Amino acid sequence: MSREMIGRRQLDAIRADLTERDLTILGTINRLRLMSTHHVERLFFADHASNIAAARAVRRALERLTDRHVLQRLDRRVGGMRGGSRAHVYGVGPIGGRLLSGDGPRKRWHEPTATFVEHTLAIAEVVVRLHEAHRRGELELLAWQAEPQCWRTFMDGLAGTEVLRPDLFVSLGRGEYEYRSFVEIDLGTESSPTVVRKCQVYERYYRSGQEQQRHDVFPHVLWVVPDERRGHLLGRALRESMGEAVRLFDICLVDRTLGALLGEP
Repeated sequence: MSREMIGRRQLDAIRADLTERDLTILGTINRLRLMSTHHVERLFFADHASNIAAARAVRRALERLTDRHVLQRLDRRVGGMRGGSRAHVYGVGPIGGRLLSGDGPRKRWHEPTATFVEHTLAIAEVVVRLHEAHRRGELELLAWQAEPQCWRTFMDGLAGTEVLRPDLFVSLGRGEYEYRSFVEIDLGTESSPTVVRKCQVYERYYRSGQEQQRHDVFPHVLWVVPDERRGHLLGRALRESMGEAVRLFDICLVDRTLGALLGEP
Protein backbone atom coordinates (compact mmCIF):
# COMPACT_ATOMS: atom_id res chain seq x y z
CA MET A 1 0.00 0.00 0.00
CA SER A 2 1.31 3.46 -0.87
CA ARG A 3 2.50 5.51 2.07
CA GLU A 4 0.04 8.22 0.93
CA MET A 5 -2.87 5.77 0.81
CA ILE A 6 -2.77 4.57 4.41
CA GLY A 7 -6.09 4.50 6.19
CA ARG A 8 -7.33 6.56 9.10
CA ARG A 9 -6.59 3.79 11.59
CA GLN A 10 -2.98 3.49 10.45
CA LEU A 11 -2.59 7.25 10.50
CA ASP A 12 -3.94 7.41 14.05
CA ALA A 13 -1.51 4.66 15.07
CA ILE A 14 1.42 6.64 13.69
CA ARG A 15 0.23 9.79 15.47
CA ALA A 16 -0.12 7.91 18.77
CA ASP A 17 3.45 6.63 18.47
CA LEU A 18 4.94 10.09 18.00
CA THR A 19 6.29 11.95 20.99
CA GLU A 20 5.33 15.52 21.82
CA ARG A 21 8.77 16.57 20.59
CA ASP A 22 8.24 14.69 17.32
CA LEU A 23 5.01 16.60 16.73
CA THR A 24 6.64 19.91 17.62
CA ILE A 25 9.50 19.22 15.19
CA LEU A 26 6.96 18.41 12.48
CA GLY A 27 4.96 21.56 13.19
CA THR A 28 8.03 23.79 13.19
CA ILE A 29 9.39 22.37 9.94
CA ASN A 30 5.94 22.89 8.46
CA ARG A 31 6.01 26.55 9.53
CA LEU A 32 9.53 27.14 8.21
CA ARG A 33 9.17 24.79 5.19
CA LEU A 34 12.74 23.47 5.56
CA MET A 35 15.19 22.94 8.41
CA SER A 36 18.67 21.43 8.56
CA THR A 37 19.70 18.76 11.03
CA HIS A 38 21.79 21.41 12.76
CA HIS A 39 18.74 23.66 13.20
CA VAL A 40 16.64 20.84 14.64
CA GLU A 41 19.43 19.91 17.05
CA ARG A 42 19.90 23.46 18.33
CA LEU A 43 16.18 24.06 18.72
CA PHE A 44 14.99 20.76 20.20
CA PHE A 45 18.03 18.86 21.57
CA ALA A 46 19.97 21.59 23.37
CA ASP A 47 19.32 19.98 26.77
CA HIS A 48 21.62 17.00 26.20
CA ALA A 49 24.74 16.54 28.28
CA SER A 50 27.13 16.94 25.35
CA ASN A 51 27.20 17.85 21.68
CA ILE A 52 27.89 14.22 20.83
CA ALA A 53 24.84 13.04 22.76
CA ALA A 54 22.67 15.70 21.11
CA ALA A 55 23.95 14.79 17.63
CA ARG A 56 23.17 11.10 18.21
CA ALA A 57 19.71 11.86 19.56
CA VAL A 58 18.71 14.18 16.72
CA ARG A 59 20.03 11.72 14.15
CA ARG A 60 17.93 8.89 15.59
CA ALA A 61 14.82 11.07 15.81
CA LEU A 62 15.12 12.37 12.24
CA GLU A 63 15.86 8.92 10.82
CA ARG A 64 12.78 7.53 12.55
CA LEU A 65 10.55 10.35 11.31
CA THR A 66 11.97 10.01 7.80
CA ASP A 67 11.54 6.24 7.74
CA ARG A 68 7.86 6.74 8.59
CA HIS A 69 7.56 9.45 5.90
CA VAL A 70 6.55 12.00 8.52
CA LEU A 71 9.51 14.02 7.23
CA GLN A 72 11.12 14.10 3.80
CA ARG A 73 14.88 14.38 3.42
CA LEU A 74 16.18 16.39 0.48
CA ASP A 75 18.50 14.79 -2.03
CA ARG A 76 20.98 17.66 -1.75
CA ARG A 77 22.97 18.51 1.35
CA VAL A 78 24.24 21.76 2.80
CA GLY A 79 27.40 22.55 4.73
CA GLY A 80 27.20 21.69 8.42
CA MET A 81 29.13 22.61 11.52
CA ARG A 82 30.54 19.09 11.96
CA GLY A 83 29.72 17.51 8.59
CA GLY A 84 28.06 14.15 8.05
CA SER A 85 24.34 13.92 8.79
CA ARG A 86 24.27 17.54 9.95
CA ALA A 87 24.26 18.47 6.27
CA HIS A 88 20.83 16.95 5.61
CA VAL A 89 17.80 19.17 5.03
CA TYR A 90 14.24 18.15 5.90
CA GLY A 91 10.75 19.14 4.83
CA VAL A 92 7.33 17.74 5.67
CA GLY A 93 6.80 14.24 4.26
CA PRO A 94 3.56 12.77 2.87
CA ILE A 95 2.52 11.21 6.18
CA GLY A 96 3.48 14.37 8.05
CA GLY A 97 1.29 16.30 5.65
CA ARG A 98 -1.60 13.96 6.41
CA LEU A 99 -1.04 14.37 10.14
CA LEU A 100 -1.12 18.13 9.79
CA SER A 101 -4.01 18.46 7.36
CA GLY A 102 -6.22 15.49 8.26
CA ASP A 103 -8.51 15.01 5.28
CA GLY A 104 -7.58 18.36 3.77
CA PRO A 105 -5.70 18.87 0.50
CA ARG A 106 -2.31 17.15 0.27
CA LYS A 107 0.76 18.86 -1.10
CA ARG A 108 2.88 17.03 -3.63
CA TRP A 109 6.60 16.94 -2.88
CA HIS A 110 8.92 18.65 -5.33
CA GLU A 111 12.67 18.85 -4.77
CA PRO A 112 13.34 22.60 -4.29
CA THR A 113 16.01 24.58 -6.06
CA ALA A 114 19.36 25.32 -4.45
CA THR A 115 18.48 29.02 -4.18
CA PHE A 116 15.18 28.25 -2.46
CA VAL A 117 16.93 25.93 0.00
CA GLU A 118 19.62 28.48 0.84
CA HIS A 119 17.10 31.27 1.35
CA THR A 120 14.69 29.15 3.42
CA LEU A 121 17.48 27.86 5.65
CA ALA A 122 18.67 31.45 6.19
CA ILE A 123 15.19 32.31 7.49
CA ALA A 124 15.27 29.22 9.73
CA GLU A 125 18.66 30.33 11.07
CA VAL A 126 17.21 33.65 12.24
CA VAL A 127 14.33 31.88 14.00
CA VAL A 128 16.69 29.41 15.71
CA ARG A 129 18.95 32.24 16.89
CA LEU A 130 15.93 34.02 18.36
CA HIS A 131 14.92 30.90 20.27
CA GLU A 132 18.47 30.50 21.57
CA ALA A 133 18.54 34.14 22.72
CA HIS A 134 15.16 33.59 24.41
CA ARG A 135 16.57 30.60 26.30
CA ARG A 136 19.56 32.66 27.40
CA GLY A 137 17.23 35.34 28.77
CA GLU A 138 18.47 38.03 26.37
CA LEU A 139 15.00 38.70 24.99
CA GLU A 140 11.47 37.35 24.99
CA LEU A 141 10.34 35.80 21.72
CA LEU A 142 6.69 36.81 21.74
CA ALA A 143 5.72 35.66 18.25
CA TRP A 144 7.14 34.76 14.86
CA GLN A 145 5.63 34.02 11.46
CA ALA A 146 7.38 32.71 8.37
CA GLU A 147 6.02 32.69 4.84
CA PRO A 148 3.19 32.68 3.92
CA GLN A 149 1.68 33.30 7.38
CA CYS A 150 3.51 36.64 7.66
CA TRP A 151 2.18 38.00 4.37
CA ARG A 152 -0.18 40.96 4.49
CA THR A 153 -3.02 41.66 2.04
CA PHE A 154 -4.12 45.29 1.77
CA MET A 155 -6.03 47.71 -0.42
CA ASP A 156 -3.89 50.10 -2.45
CA GLY A 157 -6.41 52.74 -3.49
CA LEU A 158 -7.58 52.46 -7.07
CA ALA A 159 -4.92 49.81 -7.75
CA GLY A 160 -6.98 47.31 -5.76
CA THR A 161 -5.72 44.46 -3.61
CA GLU A 162 -1.99 44.04 -3.11
CA VAL A 163 0.06 41.52 -1.13
CA LEU A 164 3.15 42.33 0.91
CA ARG A 165 5.38 39.26 1.16
CA PRO A 166 7.98 39.56 3.95
CA ASP A 167 10.30 36.63 4.60
CA LEU A 168 9.60 36.74 8.32
CA PHE A 169 7.72 38.66 11.00
CA VAL A 170 8.93 38.69 14.61
CA SER A 171 7.73 40.26 17.82
CA LEU A 172 10.32 40.51 20.60
CA GLY A 173 10.10 41.70 24.16
CA ARG A 174 12.77 43.27 26.32
CA GLY A 175 11.87 44.98 29.55
CA GLU A 176 8.76 47.10 29.03
CA TYR A 177 9.17 47.30 25.26
CA GLU A 178 7.92 45.25 22.33
CA TYR A 179 9.88 45.27 19.08
CA ARG A 180 7.93 44.32 15.96
CA SER A 181 9.82 43.71 12.72
CA PHE A 182 9.46 42.45 9.19
CA VAL A 183 12.64 40.69 8.13
CA GLU A 184 13.98 40.33 4.61
CA ILE A 185 16.83 37.88 4.01
CA ASP A 186 18.98 39.12 1.15
CA LEU A 187 21.41 36.65 -0.43
CA GLY A 188 22.80 39.17 -2.91
CA THR A 189 20.99 37.53 -5.82
CA GLU A 190 18.35 40.20 -6.50
CA SER A 191 19.10 43.41 -8.39
CA SER A 192 18.88 46.76 -6.60
CA PRO A 193 15.78 47.79 -8.62
CA THR A 194 14.04 44.58 -7.51
CA VAL A 195 14.80 45.35 -3.85
CA VAL A 196 13.60 48.93 -4.31
CA ARG A 197 10.32 47.72 -5.83
CA LYS A 198 9.72 45.50 -2.80
CA CYS A 199 10.47 48.43 -0.49
CA GLN A 200 7.92 50.46 -2.41
CA VAL A 201 5.32 47.81 -1.56
CA TYR A 202 6.27 48.27 2.10
CA GLU A 203 5.78 52.02 1.71
CA ARG A 204 2.33 51.50 0.18
CA TYR A 205 1.41 49.12 2.98
CA TYR A 206 2.61 51.68 5.52
CA ARG A 207 0.49 54.38 3.88
CA SER A 208 -2.57 52.11 3.95
CA GLY A 209 -2.51 52.36 7.77
CA GLN A 210 -3.76 48.80 8.10
CA GLU A 211 -0.95 47.55 10.32
CA GLN A 212 -1.04 50.65 12.53
CA GLN A 213 -4.80 50.34 12.96
CA ARG A 214 -4.45 46.79 14.23
CA HIS A 215 -1.28 47.13 16.32
CA ASP A 216 -0.76 50.90 16.85
CA VAL A 217 2.70 50.81 15.24
CA PHE A 218 4.25 49.85 11.94
CA PRO A 219 6.98 47.20 12.19
CA HIS A 220 10.58 48.06 11.62
CA VAL A 221 11.73 46.55 8.27
CA LEU A 222 15.15 44.89 8.48
CA TRP A 223 17.17 43.78 5.47
CA VAL A 224 19.75 41.17 6.47
CA VAL A 225 22.63 41.15 3.97
CA PRO A 226 25.59 38.80 3.46
CA ASP A 227 28.40 41.38 3.49
CA GLU A 228 29.18 45.07 3.88
CA ARG A 229 29.52 45.66 0.14
CA ARG A 230 25.96 44.44 -0.41
CA GLY A 231 24.78 46.52 2.51
CA HIS A 232 26.33 49.69 1.07
CA LEU A 233 24.83 48.94 -2.35
CA LEU A 234 21.30 48.48 -1.02
CA GLY A 235 21.61 51.44 1.34
CA ARG A 236 22.56 53.76 -1.50
CA ALA A 237 19.73 52.43 -3.70
CA LEU A 238 17.14 53.01 -0.96
CA ARG A 239 18.39 56.50 -0.12
CA GLU A 240 18.23 57.48 -3.79
CA SER A 241 14.79 55.96 -4.44
CA MET A 242 12.66 55.97 -1.29
CA GLY A 243 12.73 59.59 -0.14
CA GLU A 244 11.40 60.05 3.41
CA ALA A 245 10.18 56.44 3.43
CA VAL A 246 13.81 55.30 3.77
CA ARG A 247 13.34 55.70 7.53
CA LEU A 248 11.17 52.55 7.51
CA PHE A 249 14.20 50.40 6.67
CA ASP A 250 17.43 49.27 8.27
CA ILE A 251 20.19 47.07 6.89
CA CYS A 252 22.47 44.80 8.88
CA LEU A 253 24.88 41.90 8.52
CA VAL A 254 23.79 38.42 9.61
CA ASP A 255 25.73 38.50 12.87
CA ARG A 256 24.08 41.79 13.85
CA THR A 257 20.51 40.56 13.29
CA LEU A 258 19.45 40.13 16.93
CA GLY A 259 20.77 43.51 18.00
CA ALA A 260 19.17 45.24 15.02
CA LEU A 261 15.81 43.61 15.80
CA LEU A 262 16.06 45.06 19.31
CA GLY A 263 16.82 48.55 18.06
CA GLU A 264 20.48 48.52 19.08
CA PRO A 265 22.74 50.91 17.14
